[in-house]
Amino acid sequence: MSNSGQYKDGTGIIMRLVCAIFFILFTTLYLNKYQPDILAVTQHVLSHGATHYNNVVGTILITLTLWLIQVAIYAGTRLNHRAHALTYLPSMLLLAVLTDVSPGLTTSNYLGVWAWLFPLLMVVYACVVWFFKQLEPMEPVAPSSGLFSRVTWINLLQLMIAAFVVCAIGCSDVVFHSRMRMESEMVKGDYHAAVGVGRTVAKADSSLSMLRILALTKDHALCEKLFEYPLVGGSDAMLPNEKTVKLMMLPEDSVYATFGIVFKEKMKPLTYLKHVNKSKYANKDSRDWLLCAYLLDCDLDKFAATLPLYYKVNGPLPKAFREALVLYNHLRKKPLIIYREPTMDADYEDFKKVYYQTSNAIARMSNVKDSYGTTYWFYYLSHSGSLRH
Repeated sequence: MSNSGQYKDGTGIIMRLVCAIFFILFTTLYLNKYQPDILAVTQHVLSHGATHYNNVVGTILITLTLWLIQVAIYAGTRLNHRAHALTYLPSMLLLAVLTDVSPGLTTSNYLGVWAWLFPLLMVVYACVVWFFKQLEPMEPVAPSSGLFSRVTWINLLQLMIAAFVVCAIGCSDVVFHSRMRMESEMVKGDYHAAVGVGRTVAKADSSLSMLRILALTKDHALCEKLFEYPLVGGSDAMLPNEKTVKLMMLPEDSVYATFGIVFKEKMKPLTYLKHVNKSKYANKDSRDWLLCAYLLDCDLDKFAATLPLYYKVNGPLPKAFREALVLYNHLRKKPLIIYREPTMDADYEDFKKVYYQTSNAIARMSNVKDSYGTTYWFYYLSHSGSLRH
Protein backbone atom coordinates (compact mmCIF):
# COMPACT_ATOMS: atom_id res chain seq x y z
CA MET A 1 0.00 0.00 0.00
CA SER A 2 1.35 3.42 -0.82
CA ASN A 3 2.01 6.07 1.82
CA SER A 4 -0.87 8.19 0.62
CA GLY A 5 -3.16 5.18 0.78
CA GLN A 6 -2.40 4.62 4.43
CA TYR A 7 -4.34 7.74 5.39
CA LYS A 8 -7.34 7.69 3.03
CA ASP A 9 -9.58 7.27 6.09
CA GLY A 10 -8.75 10.79 7.17
CA THR A 11 -6.27 9.78 9.90
CA GLY A 12 -3.64 12.16 8.49
CA ILE A 13 -6.05 15.12 8.58
CA ILE A 14 -7.15 14.26 12.12
CA MET A 15 -3.53 13.93 13.25
CA ARG A 16 -2.59 17.33 11.80
CA LEU A 17 -5.69 18.91 13.33
CA VAL A 18 -4.91 17.50 16.78
CA CYS A 19 -1.32 18.76 16.55
CA ALA A 20 -2.48 22.23 15.50
CA ILE A 21 -5.00 22.43 18.34
CA PHE A 22 -2.38 21.33 20.89
CA PHE A 23 0.17 23.84 19.59
CA ILE A 24 -2.28 26.76 19.57
CA LEU A 25 -3.64 25.94 23.03
CA PHE A 26 -0.18 25.49 24.56
CA THR A 27 1.21 28.67 22.99
CA THR A 28 -1.81 30.73 24.02
CA LEU A 29 -1.73 29.54 27.64
CA TYR A 30 2.06 29.82 27.86
CA LEU A 31 2.05 33.42 26.62
CA ASN A 32 -1.16 34.62 28.24
CA LYS A 33 -0.91 32.97 31.65
CA TYR A 34 2.74 32.19 32.33
CA GLN A 35 4.94 34.72 30.54
CA PRO A 36 2.94 37.96 30.02
CA ASP A 37 5.01 40.01 32.49
CA ILE A 38 8.28 38.71 31.08
CA LEU A 39 7.16 39.76 27.59
CA ALA A 40 6.05 43.12 28.99
CA VAL A 41 9.46 43.89 30.50
CA THR A 42 11.21 42.63 27.35
CA GLN A 43 9.24 45.02 25.14
CA HIS A 44 9.71 47.86 27.63
CA VAL A 45 13.48 47.41 27.74
CA LEU A 46 13.97 46.83 24.01
CA SER A 47 11.83 49.85 23.10
CA HIS A 48 13.40 51.96 25.88
CA GLY A 49 9.96 52.51 27.35
CA ALA A 50 8.50 53.87 24.12
CA THR A 51 5.92 51.08 23.75
CA HIS A 52 3.92 48.93 26.13
CA TYR A 53 2.99 45.27 25.79
CA ASN A 54 -0.70 44.37 25.54
CA ASN A 55 -1.22 40.82 26.78
CA VAL A 56 -4.26 39.96 24.66
CA VAL A 57 -2.96 41.50 21.42
CA GLY A 58 0.53 40.15 22.00
CA THR A 59 -0.70 36.62 22.66
CA ILE A 60 -2.84 36.59 19.51
CA LEU A 61 -0.15 38.06 17.25
CA ILE A 62 2.68 35.84 18.51
CA THR A 63 0.55 32.67 18.41
CA LEU A 64 -0.70 33.45 14.92
CA THR A 65 2.80 34.25 13.65
CA LEU A 66 4.30 31.04 15.06
CA TRP A 67 1.44 28.97 13.66
CA LEU A 68 1.86 30.54 10.20
CA ILE A 69 5.56 29.65 10.33
CA GLN A 70 4.54 26.03 10.94
CA VAL A 71 2.05 26.16 8.08
CA ALA A 72 4.77 27.47 5.76
CA ILE A 73 7.20 24.75 6.84
CA TYR A 74 4.59 22.04 6.31
CA ALA A 75 3.74 23.45 2.90
CA GLY A 76 7.40 23.30 1.95
CA THR A 77 8.26 19.90 3.42
CA ARG A 78 4.94 17.99 3.41
CA LEU A 79 6.19 16.10 6.45
CA ASN A 80 3.48 13.65 7.48
CA HIS A 81 3.18 10.44 9.41
CA ARG A 82 5.35 10.04 12.53
CA ALA A 83 7.54 13.08 11.77
CA HIS A 84 4.80 15.68 11.27
CA ALA A 85 5.44 17.20 14.71
CA LEU A 86 8.87 18.27 13.46
CA THR A 87 7.16 21.01 11.42
CA TYR A 88 6.38 22.72 14.74
CA LEU A 89 9.95 22.61 16.01
CA PRO A 90 11.15 26.03 14.68
CA SER A 91 8.02 27.71 16.08
CA MET A 92 8.52 26.03 19.46
CA LEU A 93 12.17 27.05 19.49
CA LEU A 94 11.30 30.66 18.61
CA LEU A 95 8.78 30.66 21.46
CA ALA A 96 11.50 29.48 23.85
CA VAL A 97 13.99 32.10 22.59
CA LEU A 98 11.38 34.85 22.90
CA THR A 99 10.84 34.10 26.61
CA ASP A 100 14.42 33.20 27.55
CA VAL A 101 14.82 36.41 29.55
CA SER A 102 16.84 36.98 32.72
CA PRO A 103 16.95 39.80 35.31
CA GLY A 104 20.13 40.98 33.55
CA LEU A 105 18.14 42.00 30.47
CA THR A 106 18.96 45.68 30.91
CA THR A 107 22.72 45.09 30.95
CA SER A 108 23.17 42.18 28.56
CA ASN A 109 22.40 41.28 24.95
CA TYR A 110 18.81 40.04 24.69
CA LEU A 111 19.60 37.22 22.23
CA GLY A 112 22.82 36.15 23.93
CA VAL A 113 23.99 32.71 22.72
CA TRP A 114 20.85 32.37 20.59
CA ALA A 115 22.36 34.79 18.06
CA TRP A 116 24.58 31.94 16.80
CA LEU A 117 22.91 28.87 18.34
CA PHE A 118 19.53 29.36 16.67
CA PRO A 119 20.92 29.47 13.08
CA LEU A 120 23.09 26.45 13.87
CA LEU A 121 20.09 24.51 15.17
CA MET A 122 18.13 25.41 12.04
CA VAL A 123 20.89 23.90 9.88
CA VAL A 124 20.72 20.72 11.98
CA TYR A 125 16.91 20.86 11.73
CA ALA A 126 17.06 21.01 7.92
CA CYS A 127 19.22 17.88 7.92
CA VAL A 128 16.82 16.06 10.24
CA VAL A 129 13.83 16.98 8.06
CA TRP A 130 15.63 15.72 4.95
CA PHE A 131 16.41 12.45 6.72
CA PHE A 132 12.80 11.85 7.75
CA LYS A 133 11.56 12.73 4.28
CA GLN A 134 13.73 9.89 2.95
CA LEU A 135 12.15 7.52 5.46
CA GLU A 136 8.54 8.38 4.59
CA PRO A 137 8.22 5.91 1.69
CA MET A 138 9.20 3.14 4.11
CA GLU A 139 6.53 4.01 6.68
CA PRO A 140 4.58 0.88 7.69
CA VAL A 141 0.82 0.66 7.27
CA ALA A 142 -0.92 2.36 10.20
CA PRO A 143 -2.37 -0.31 12.55
CA SER A 144 -5.08 2.06 13.77
CA SER A 145 -6.97 5.03 12.42
CA GLY A 146 -8.80 8.19 13.44
CA LEU A 147 -8.26 10.19 16.61
CA PHE A 148 -6.82 7.22 18.50
CA SER A 149 -4.36 6.19 15.83
CA ARG A 150 -0.79 5.45 16.80
CA VAL A 151 0.55 8.12 14.45
CA THR A 152 -1.61 10.77 16.15
CA TRP A 153 -0.33 9.90 19.60
CA ILE A 154 3.29 9.64 18.47
CA ASN A 155 3.12 13.19 17.10
CA LEU A 156 1.27 14.45 20.14
CA LEU A 157 3.94 12.95 22.41
CA GLN A 158 6.64 14.75 20.42
CA LEU A 159 4.79 18.05 20.82
CA MET A 160 4.42 17.48 24.56
CA ILE A 161 8.16 16.91 24.87
CA ALA A 162 8.76 20.09 22.86
CA ALA A 163 6.39 21.98 25.19
CA PHE A 164 8.39 20.81 28.22
CA VAL A 165 11.59 21.97 26.53
CA VAL A 166 10.04 25.40 25.88
CA CYS A 167 9.09 25.68 29.55
CA ALA A 168 12.60 24.63 30.57
CA ILE A 169 14.28 27.22 28.32
CA GLY A 170 11.84 30.09 28.95
CA CYS A 171 12.15 32.23 32.06
CA SER A 172 11.14 30.20 35.10
CA ASP A 173 12.73 32.40 37.77
CA VAL A 174 9.93 32.64 40.35
CA VAL A 175 11.38 35.75 42.00
CA PHE A 176 11.82 37.54 38.67
CA HIS A 177 8.26 36.59 37.67
CA SER A 178 6.99 38.04 40.97
CA ARG A 179 8.96 41.24 40.47
CA MET A 180 7.67 41.80 36.95
CA ARG A 181 4.08 40.96 37.96
CA MET A 182 4.34 43.51 40.81
CA GLU A 183 5.82 46.16 38.54
CA SER A 184 3.07 45.55 35.96
CA GLU A 185 0.37 46.02 38.58
CA MET A 186 2.06 49.09 40.04
CA VAL A 187 2.48 50.70 36.60
CA LYS A 188 -1.31 50.35 36.31
CA GLY A 189 -1.72 51.86 39.79
CA ASP A 190 -3.22 48.69 41.28
CA TYR A 191 -1.13 48.53 44.46
CA HIS A 192 -3.57 46.23 46.23
CA ALA A 193 -3.11 43.61 43.51
CA ALA A 194 0.66 44.12 43.71
CA VAL A 195 0.59 43.40 47.45
CA GLY A 196 -0.96 40.01 46.77
CA VAL A 197 1.74 38.90 44.32
CA GLY A 198 4.07 36.14 45.48
CA ARG A 199 2.62 35.69 48.95
CA THR A 200 3.38 31.96 48.79
CA VAL A 201 6.85 32.39 47.22
CA ALA A 202 9.49 31.51 49.80
CA LYS A 203 12.34 33.21 47.93
CA ALA A 204 13.06 36.92 47.50
CA ASP A 205 15.78 39.32 46.43
CA SER A 206 16.49 42.94 47.32
CA SER A 207 14.53 44.31 44.34
CA LEU A 208 11.44 42.28 45.25
CA SER A 209 11.77 43.45 48.86
CA MET A 210 11.78 47.08 47.73
CA LEU A 211 8.71 46.53 45.58
CA ARG A 212 6.87 44.96 48.51
CA ILE A 213 7.76 47.87 50.77
CA LEU A 214 6.53 50.39 48.19
CA ALA A 215 3.33 48.46 47.38
CA LEU A 216 2.46 48.00 51.05
CA THR A 217 3.03 51.71 51.63
CA LYS A 218 0.68 52.65 48.80
CA ASP A 219 -1.84 50.10 50.11
CA HIS A 220 -1.60 51.60 53.63
CA ALA A 221 -0.43 48.30 55.15
CA LEU A 222 3.35 48.70 55.50
CA CYS A 223 3.71 48.53 59.27
CA GLU A 224 0.95 45.97 59.60
CA LYS A 225 2.03 43.38 57.03
CA LEU A 226 5.67 44.02 56.06
CA PHE A 227 7.15 41.06 57.90
CA GLU A 228 4.55 38.64 56.58
CA TYR A 229 6.72 38.37 53.44
CA PRO A 230 10.25 37.03 52.87
CA LEU A 231 12.58 40.03 52.84
CA VAL A 232 16.20 40.33 51.78
CA GLY A 233 18.80 43.09 52.01
CA GLY A 234 17.85 44.93 55.20
CA SER A 235 17.31 48.67 54.99
CA ASP A 236 19.64 48.88 51.97
CA ALA A 237 16.85 47.26 49.93
CA MET A 238 14.40 50.09 50.56
CA LEU A 239 15.47 52.32 47.67
CA PRO A 240 16.81 51.59 44.16
CA ASN A 241 20.58 51.70 43.69
CA GLU A 242 20.68 50.43 40.06
CA LYS A 243 22.80 47.45 41.14
CA THR A 244 21.33 45.03 43.65
CA VAL A 245 18.07 46.97 43.96
CA LYS A 246 16.52 48.12 40.70
CA LEU A 247 13.34 48.74 38.81
CA MET A 248 12.81 47.64 35.20
CA MET A 249 9.45 49.13 34.21
CA LEU A 250 8.40 51.34 37.11
CA PRO A 251 10.08 54.78 37.12
CA GLU A 252 12.39 55.50 40.06
CA ASP A 253 10.54 58.77 40.57
CA SER A 254 7.51 56.79 41.72
CA VAL A 255 9.51 55.61 44.75
CA TYR A 256 10.84 59.02 45.73
CA ALA A 257 7.44 60.62 45.09
CA THR A 258 6.37 58.97 48.36
CA PHE A 259 8.56 61.50 50.15
CA GLY A 260 8.55 64.38 47.67
CA ILE A 261 12.29 64.95 47.73
CA VAL A 262 15.37 63.68 45.90
CA PHE A 263 18.85 64.68 47.02
CA LYS A 264 21.58 65.30 44.43
CA GLU A 265 23.96 63.10 46.39
CA LYS A 266 23.15 59.40 46.26
CA MET A 267 22.60 58.15 49.80
CA LYS A 268 21.96 54.86 51.50
CA PRO A 269 18.24 54.47 52.31
CA LEU A 270 18.75 54.84 56.06
CA THR A 271 20.75 58.04 55.61
CA TYR A 272 18.20 59.36 53.10
CA LEU A 273 15.29 58.68 55.47
CA LYS A 274 17.04 60.42 58.36
CA HIS A 275 17.57 63.51 56.19
CA VAL A 276 13.96 63.48 54.97
CA ASN A 277 12.63 63.27 58.52
CA LYS A 278 14.70 66.29 59.50
CA SER A 279 13.33 68.30 56.59
CA LYS A 280 10.00 70.00 55.92
CA TYR A 281 9.08 67.04 53.70
CA ALA A 282 8.77 64.65 56.64
CA ASN A 283 5.43 62.81 56.62
CA LYS A 284 3.85 59.67 58.03
CA ASP A 285 5.32 57.49 55.31
CA SER A 286 8.86 58.77 55.81
CA ARG A 287 8.59 58.17 59.56
CA ASP A 288 7.18 54.68 59.11
CA TRP A 289 9.93 53.87 56.62
CA LEU A 290 12.61 54.99 59.08
CA LEU A 291 11.14 52.82 61.83
CA CYS A 292 10.86 49.90 59.44
CA ALA A 293 14.46 50.49 58.32
CA TYR A 294 15.63 49.98 61.90
CA LEU A 295 13.56 46.81 62.14
CA LEU A 296 14.89 45.52 58.83
CA ASP A 297 18.42 45.99 60.20
CA CYS A 298 17.38 44.28 63.47
CA ASP A 299 18.36 47.46 65.33
CA LEU A 300 15.82 47.28 68.16
CA ASP A 301 17.56 49.92 70.28
CA LYS A 302 17.29 52.64 67.64
CA PHE A 303 13.75 51.54 66.89
CA ALA A 304 12.80 51.86 70.57
CA ALA A 305 14.50 55.25 70.84
CA THR A 306 12.77 56.61 67.71
CA LEU A 307 9.27 55.15 68.06
CA PRO A 308 8.08 57.56 70.84
CA LEU A 309 8.92 60.51 68.58
CA TYR A 310 6.25 59.45 66.10
CA TYR A 311 3.78 57.24 68.00
CA LYS A 312 2.12 57.08 71.39
CA VAL A 313 3.53 53.85 72.74
CA ASN A 314 0.51 53.25 74.97
CA GLY A 315 -1.84 53.89 72.03
CA PRO A 316 -2.80 51.70 69.04
CA LEU A 317 0.26 50.43 67.20
CA PRO A 318 0.65 48.45 63.95
CA LYS A 319 1.32 44.72 64.25
CA ALA A 320 5.00 44.89 63.27
CA PHE A 321 5.72 47.57 65.89
CA ARG A 322 3.89 45.65 68.63
CA GLU A 323 5.80 42.48 67.83
CA ALA A 324 9.09 44.41 67.78
CA LEU A 325 8.37 45.98 71.18
CA VAL A 326 7.46 42.62 72.72
CA LEU A 327 10.72 41.17 71.40
CA TYR A 328 12.69 44.19 72.59
CA ASN A 329 11.27 43.93 76.11
CA HIS A 330 12.15 40.24 76.28
CA LEU A 331 15.71 40.76 75.02
CA ARG A 332 16.69 43.82 77.06
CA LYS A 333 17.15 43.81 80.82
CA LYS A 334 16.66 47.58 81.01
CA PRO A 335 14.47 48.56 78.05
CA LEU A 336 13.92 52.22 77.22
CA ILE A 337 10.22 51.43 76.74
CA ILE A 338 8.23 49.15 79.02
CA TYR A 339 5.65 47.48 76.82
CA ARG A 340 3.26 44.72 77.78
CA GLU A 341 0.56 43.05 75.72
CA PRO A 342 -0.60 39.83 77.44
CA THR A 343 -1.80 37.98 74.35
CA MET A 344 1.27 38.80 72.29
CA ASP A 345 3.58 38.11 75.25
CA ALA A 346 2.03 34.64 75.53
CA ASP A 347 2.50 34.08 71.79
CA TYR A 348 6.14 35.07 72.07
CA GLU A 349 6.70 32.61 74.91
CA ASP A 350 5.15 29.91 72.75
CA PHE A 351 7.39 31.03 69.87
CA LYS A 352 10.44 30.46 72.09
CA LYS A 353 9.18 27.06 73.24
CA VAL A 354 8.72 25.93 69.67
CA TYR A 355 12.20 27.22 68.81
CA TYR A 356 13.96 25.49 71.69
CA GLN A 357 12.14 22.15 71.25
CA THR A 358 15.12 20.77 69.36
CA SER A 359 18.85 21.46 69.25
CA ASN A 360 19.05 21.01 65.48
CA ALA A 361 19.36 24.48 63.92
CA ILE A 362 17.61 23.60 60.65
CA ALA A 363 14.74 21.86 62.46
CA ARG A 364 14.40 24.85 64.80
CA MET A 365 13.93 27.31 61.96
CA SER A 366 11.53 24.99 60.18
CA ASN A 367 9.41 24.57 63.32
CA VAL A 368 9.03 28.28 64.05
CA LYS A 369 8.51 29.13 60.37
CA ASP A 370 5.48 26.86 60.18
CA SER A 371 3.73 28.64 63.08
CA TYR A 372 5.36 32.07 63.23
CA GLY A 373 6.81 32.67 59.76
CA THR A 374 4.75 35.84 59.28
CA THR A 375 5.94 37.57 62.47
CA TYR A 376 8.75 40.03 63.10
CA TRP A 377 10.12 37.54 65.61
CA PHE A 378 10.85 35.06 62.85
CA TYR A 379 12.38 37.79 60.67
CA TYR A 380 14.63 38.90 63.55
CA LEU A 381 15.66 35.35 64.35
CA SER A 382 16.42 34.44 60.73
CA HIS A 383 18.44 37.62 60.13
CA SER A 384 20.21 38.06 63.47
CA GLY A 385 20.62 34.34 64.13
CA SER A 386 19.78 34.60 67.81
CA LEU A 387 17.11 35.42 70.38
CA ARG A 388 19.72 36.78 72.77
CA HIS A 389 21.04 40.31 73.10
